[in-house]
Amino acid sequence: MKTPWLLAFITAILVFSSFILYFSIARQREEAAELRLLNWADQLMIEIAKDPDQFKKAPANFLFSYGNEFISSGGLVQFMDLQGKILSKSPGLKRSSLPYQENDDEIIKDITMPGGTDLKIYQDTIEVNEQKIGRLVIGIPTSQISHDLNQLRWIVAVFMSCTIVILGFGINALVSIDTIRNQKRFLSFTSHELRTPLTIISGHAEVALRNPSAPCQETLETIKEEADWMNKLVSNLLLMFRHQSGTQKMNRSVFNLGDLITECATTLKKSYPQKNLTLKITTEAQIKADRDNIKKVINNLLENAARNTASNGKIQLELIAYPKYFELSVQDNGTGIGKEHQKNIFDAFYQIEQGKGGSAGLGLAIAKWIIEAHHGKIRLDSEPGKFTTFSVTLPKK
Repeated sequence: MKTPWLLAFITAILVFSSFILYFSIARQREEAAELRLLNWADQLMIEIAKDPDQFKKAPANFLFSYGNEFISSGGLVQFMDLQGKILSKSPGLKRSSLPYQENDDEIIKDITMPGGTDLKIYQDTIEVNEQKIGRLVIGIPTSQISHDLNQLRWIVAVFMSCTIVILGFGINALVSIDTIRNQKRFLSFTSHELRTPLTIISGHAEVALRNPSAPCQETLETIKEEADWMNKLVSNLLLMFRHQSGTQKMNRSVFNLGDLITECATTLKKSYPQKNLTLKITTEAQIKADRDNIKKVINNLLENAARNTASNGKIQLELIAYPKYFELSVQDNGTGIGKEHQKNIFDAFYQIEQGKGGSAGLGLAIAKWIIEAHHGKIRLDSEPGKFTTFSVTLPKK
């Protein structure tokens, strides 16, 4: 596929995905506002039904009966008699009033008040013991939703534009003969032009998420998750490229393999607190290897085990010391891996199920390369529906 067509194809996917993301979040916000409106109306009806005589005498006493959430969210209430005369209304309405339409009970509508405020309103007849005693109109401002969705449009547009530009440069670099001849320049370009924007996007989203009142919390969480996943994918692609080009070196040092496994297990436990994780590790586990790369292998195997077990699934790590090598096994009681997949499971970009399950099918391929670069072996033993065990052997020196 030629570069322009490939870029156009990826752009179309990004645009389509962005539209789906935007309209999905927009609908979620709308439905949340409508559900809140109905809950408030039900609560007011319940309060009135408890003391209908008090409502007839002083309906204003029921304007704030549904607590702080109702008041702080700007909820507006209007009580009317059966002839349409306003009995009482929220102070926020001042000289305005909420519109009431005959035969529109139990219908949610979007309106704009004379002052320009956008509202969702809901009306219903107040009945107690099958006797009609008045009418209720309740409203909730939607200006914040419009503001949040406008910000979301900008965030999605900027994120998508940056990604398309970066992909355009990246694809051109990949197919360029000059770049292939100069791998160092390509690696430098990819590290900076792809990873830096993703780090910035993820960092800004994380800062915004620390503020509980920040708008579009769900959107920011989605953007951060996507940026983190893309950052991980870029890192794995760079690692695989360096391996294939022969530029990736192993920085060996002496460390305790058991301590590293415990560290990785602790991190996993924080991410998956419901998993039943057990460790059986030898205390004498000094090894000379590339600590960071071995850590990648352990994290990948643990992450795979956690993702493929139930919420209370069992994961067992065992490290055994033999005279000349260590053997690490990671076993889970999850879904297992079918025989038809086992022969290809360590191939790059091979995925049993399509989707962002980790690193686009690169995790186990990278793990195999790292272990073999240490003159070790990695193997799989699995039975669908029962268990999966990954075993790694590493020479002590």
